Amino acid sequence: MPGLMVLADANSFFASCETVFDPSLIDRPVVVLSNNDGCVVARSAAAKRLGIVNGTPWFKIREQAAHDGVVASSSNYELYASLSARMMAVMSTFLPGQEVYSIDECFLHSTLDPRHTAEICVRMRTAVLDGVGIPVSVGIAPTKTLAKIANHWAKQHPASHGVTMWD
Repeated sequence: MPGLMVLADANSFFASCETVFDPSLIDRPVVVLSNNDGCVVARSAAAKRLGIVNGTPWFKIREQAAHDGVVASSSNYELYASLSARMMAVMSTFLPGQEVYSIDECFLHSTLDPRHTAEICVRMRTAVLDGVGIPVSVGIAPTKTLAKIANHWAKQHPASHGVTMWD
């Protein structure tokens, strides 16, 4: 099917879910821990800036994290699944052919021209943030692989405002 592929991917999804549940965590370093609080499985942008790496055993960084003001949350997969379902429902109303790729990302298909596709994606991103509270980055490209690369660029470059077109 000709057209453009759109990859919408939540930013730091598990940590973002925790901030929806507890807004006092916004802009704070947050880590989400695995079952039994063994290791870091997700990090907010602020925690990433501190150099915390996914997979790090919590006991190895607990003291430094406390010194740095890091908030550690136990995994809450029911909350994450609920917010994922809400996020996917919102995104499905903007473009057809939604293919849920993981708990925090989906592909959508657009037969519109690139400019209109980008405009819709900006509105979709805003609707997810306003309606669900989850920040989303969007990559738009002719293929799924290139959309994934464009999405990565959107996450890493604030000037993109969360939406990047592969061109």
